Amino acid sequence: MRRFLVWMPAVVVLCASSLPAWAADEKPKMVPEEGALQVILLRHKAVRDDLKLGRHEARKIHEFTEKQWKKAQKVEELSDEKEKDRRYEEMTRENERFLQETLSGEQKKRLDQITLQVAGLLWVTRPDVAAELKLTDEQKKRAGEYQKLARQEMETLLHSEKRRDREAELAQLHETSKDRLLDLLTDEQETKFREMIGHPFRGKLGFSEPDLIGEGEK
Repeated sequence: MRRFLVWMPAVVVLCASSLPAWAADEKPKMVPEEGALQVILLRHKAVRDDLKLGRHEARKIHEFTEKQWKKAQKVEELSDEKEKDRRYEEMTRENERFLQETLSGEQKKRLDQITLQVAGLLWVTRPDVAAELKLTDEQKKRAGEYQKLARQEMETLLHSEKRRDREAELAQLHETSKDRLLDLLTDEQETKFREMIGHPFRGKLGFSEPDLIGEGEK
């Protein structure tokens, strides 16, 4: 049975890719992450608990993300890059509609805050976020360079054959990405960013399969 795993470059280490889980005999494929990031985050019980979502919503999220993953598989088989981009843009709009239909205004606002907390370096270049922070073109360029570095570091961690504490190294990479984000921003922008992220998200995100319908969800 195929499981859908959040690959941490998109969610925690904040670089520019997210992957579903893959079987032992498969090689991972990169898929567009930004349009799927928030629905993927909702697969984690810690995020749903923060948003006060229950079992009914968890089932909706499970069904929707599994459907989108199957679509992504078919899109990846296309040879026409323009058509592939068009399909992914269409899926992004579907994800946005799903969030609008599933979450209240306050829940969506909180999800935006959580996303900025766990994926700030990735999301800081989104047009709406960049505009609110008033990023300069030079800052956007530096952010892209930092995103590329984060991806390379995560790929090194994921594909290493050495025995290592991946959770500890993941936490360290997360801290490094946070430092890079703060280095990118001016003092005024940092103050604005802290306003945008709201109160701290205390949930834990890691390498393990998201607990789609956990204990206590009704």
